[in-house]
Amino acid sequence: MYSLSLLLFYTEKKRMLRALQNLGVVDLNLVKTETERIKRAAQNVTGLRKSLAQILQAKRELPQGSVLPEVALPHESAAQLNLITGLLQQKERYEKALGELAEQYTRYAPWGEIPVDGIALLAQHGIGVHLFSGSEKFFDRYDFGDQCVEEISRGGNSVRFALLTLHADAPVIPFQKFAVPGTNLEAMRREREFLEKKLLETKTRLAALATGVQSLMQSAAHLETQRSFETAKHSLEADKTGTVYRISGYFPAARLPAVKNFFEERKLAYEIGEPAEGENPPVLLSNGRFAKIFEPITGIFSLPDYRELDPTPLFAPFFTLFFGFCMGDVGYGLVLLSISISLSLKKSLRKIGLLGVILSAATIGSGVLMNSFFGANLFVRDGQGLIAAKSDPAFFAAYTVQGKTVFPAMTLSLLIGCLQIFTAFMLQSVNEILVLGWRYGVKALAMLMISGPAFILAAHTNFMGLGFDRSFVIGPVAVGRFLTSVPEQVAQAILTAGVVLFFFFGSPDRKFFTRPLAALWDFYGFSTGLLGDFLSYIRLFALALAGGLLGNAFNQIAFMLLPRTAAGATDYASPWIVGTVLILVVGHTLNFALGALGAFVHPLRLTFVEFYKNINFRGGGRLYNPFRRAQA
Repeated sequence: MYSLSLLLFYTEKKRMLRALQNLGVVDLNLVKTETERIKRAAQNVTGLRKSLAQILQAKRELPQGSVLPEVALPHESAAQLNLITGLLQQKERYEKALGELAEQYTRYAPWGEIPVDGIALLAQHGIGVHLFSGSEKFFDRYDFGDQCVEEISRGGNSVRFALLTLHADAPVIPFQKFAVPGTNLEAMRREREFLEKKLLETKTRLAALATGVQSLMQSAAHLETQRSFETAKHSLEADKTGTVYRISGYFPAARLPAVKNFFEERKLAYEIGEPAEGENPPVLLSNGRFAKIFEPITGIFSLPDYRELDPTPLFAPFFTLFFGFCMGDVGYGLVLLSISISLSLKKSLRKIGLLGVILSAATIGSGVLMNSFFGANLFVRDGQGLIAAKSDPAFFAAYTVQGKTVFPAMTLSLLIGCLQIFTAFMLQSVNEILVLGWRYGVKALAMLMISGPAFILAAHTNFMGLGFDRSFVIGPVAVGRFLTSVPEQVAQAILTAGVVLFFFFGSPDRKFFTRPLAALWDFYGFSTGLLGDFLSYIRLFALALAGGLLGNAFNQIAFMLLPRTAAGATDYASPWIVGTVLILVVGHTLNFALGALGAFVHPLRLTFVEFYKNINFRGGGRLYNPFRRAQA
């Protein structure tokens, strides 16, 4: 980004601001202003956008084949909004009236046709007709004495009855009293038909406005353009004389020729330079096609600081790997793939669909490597599986040795975690150099020089007899052989150099001879934190294992319902197959939903906590938002 400072003469400020808005490149430093005009424009924009959604909803609610009338749409946005608001208020009134009428009809339908006019006539002659309701048992046991009671209907364990008195006041009896309705059921039905007709007419008029959606969108865009212009105008700083105004902002370095040409043609006074220390320029992410898909996810936390590297290109492959690892099932991957493809067919959901396709591919690949298909073995192992082959790619599937189950996926999750932590240290070193200078990048480099050789030395010495030596493998990955290929003396030299750098150059703000003492606490935090971060990645394996076990449990429960034939085979022709299918569908749907949620949340947590901590992510960047005309 380049910073820009622009001076405008008072007679040309509006014209030049319009031209700058048409250029649509500069992100202006705006002052938050709430004038009446800005408020009104913002309210109208919000109103029009809400109205657009309601118009389209009204069109969807109409019966198929409805004939839409021609409704003239005014040209001015205020008149458009008034027309739509009036129709929406009409629609709301009819819907409210219908709701109240439906409630009243439901309340009095069990009473049948109540002679409302007759009751009113009796009331004029001093005879009261009072409606009550109560439980059948209580009604049958209750002693009404000499009161005149007429049973009207029974049903739903209730009795509805009328009680006549020679006065207007109702007697106090332990039953629920019902007010005499203003109209009978027939009148209610006629009123409902009338309201439904009027509501349909209003909805039809609203739906007819859908033909003018483009015009409404243009009106909303025009109002948004007007609002941003007014905000920019009130952000101009006047000099003491009030004749010269100043405004500042930022623009991408790639647009420098266009911006300079714009100002030179108009002979404006301007200054362009690098952002000064302490400024907070906007952030314009420029990731590749793959990483760009993941920008909405990293945006959940924060945009990077302007001066630090964007972690999205490194986040994307690790998140994909982690998600696939957690789901780890070919069947679930295929389900996710089908959902993602259907989403990608809709333009508004295409990005989400594309992200889903990538994650489902990782899930399928992980499922093949870990030998899982809806919780069952994909390749035949221990006599069970769907595909029999002499060799298969399920390199990280669990296997049994001398009665003990070995889970290569557990150590694989730790290996992946190690790689991400080491990547974070490298990124932290680069970030510190970019933001603060090369001296501040030494500490992260020292942490990498300590932690990497520590694993190499552990492999050389079989640390604590854990079996982490030259023979240590994770599936086909010969981790021990790779680590021990580095000479022990080389690892010791690098580790020693890392310790020296950490203790003597890790705190450049302190005096040289006080640095080792200050570094002791930092080293304690680093060493214990590294162990905690390292072990955190085992959650990837735990989620994969839990999903696989739960899926397998549903399979076993479902097929236990099926009886055996005389030959000992499962009888798939049994009527119990319906129950089996139901358990499989419900069980795997639940497991898929839980697995997908966990596979999204836990890798996100590993990124935003462990990874971001180890890269010393600052964040707090603001998105590049150029001053431009809004698009319809």
